[in-house]
Amino acid sequence: MLDQRILKLLKETPGIISGETLAKELGVSRVAIWKAIKRLKAKGYALSIHKKGYLLEERDFFLKEDLDNLISSSLLFREAYLYNEVSSTMDIARELAEQEKRAIVIAERQTSGRGRLGRAWESEKGGLWLTLILHNPFPFKEAYLLTYLSATATAKALWEAYGLPAKVKWPNDVLVQEKKIAGILLEIKAEVDVINYALIGLGVNINNPVEKKEFLLPATSVAELLQKKVDKLPFLSQFLSIFEELYQNKGNILPEWKKLSLTLGRAVKIITSSETILGVAQDIDEEGALIVQTPKGKIKRIFSGDCFHLRDLTP
Repeated sequence: MLDQRILKLLKETPGIISGETLAKELGVSRVAIWKAIKRLKAKGYALSIHKKGYLLEERDFFLKEDLDNLISSSLLFREAYLYNEVSSTMDIARELAEQEKRAIVIAERQTSGRGRLGRAWESEKGGLWLTLILHNPFPFKEAYLLTYLSATATAKALWEAYGLPAKVKWPNDVLVQEKKIAGILLEIKAEVDVINYALIGLGVNINNPVEKKEFLLPATSVAELLQKKVDKLPFLSQFLSIFEELYQNKGNILPEWKKLSLTLGRAVKIITSSETILGVAQDIDEEGALIVQTPKGKIKRIFSGDCFHLRDLTP
């Protein structure tokens, strides 16, 4: 608790703050401050020590207090877990879900972040790496809605927080200017046709450096698009608010996703585990399948695969 209180004061102070001031503000000894500073440095926070005190050189991180305030009125989540570095928030969330925790898990950095099909996801500091734990979510046959819900909430939150015209791409991506800025990963634990819990992983490139090429398309970040670093908290606040609103009104999820879709009405190439399909993406049906019409007029229903947007269907 002391560590978080020190971080809050350091984050709010633009320059160097003395150990004496910290001790007086927090009502502890200067030795306690020194020990806490050492712990924070060991955890990876960018703190420098000067003759006149301490300086926080990198302020792009969440405070536990901010997260607790965000979920204080949530209907879905009761706890927030914050880590400086983990292998993957999905791994942590899975353990918490087995304990029936209704929580969000956030890490400043992931060492083994992953996307669909186990693909590596660069998860350096500056991005938002988050997993939501949902217990007793939608019925099993409607579980597909959770990916569409999360992508829609992400795109809308990017617009509300930063004014970015984000769009969604089937099956689980969020793009700005045709470049990937966020991705969704859904895992569920179910018995027969009942879902015990769902884990929704969200990775958003905000202030983190990004590779210019992802597996399927170029990547970008909020900082790159706006040419400045931004506060991550406004995005998270908007995302959670929009997510809960759509969750409570699941009939709006697909219509809202379709409004933001870059895929529907477009020539696409879909690579599944068994075939490659060329055609025009027509719709999302009531079971969550992408409807694609081939050049010969055949209708294909596709539940999963890699999607490539094409300019046309010319061979």
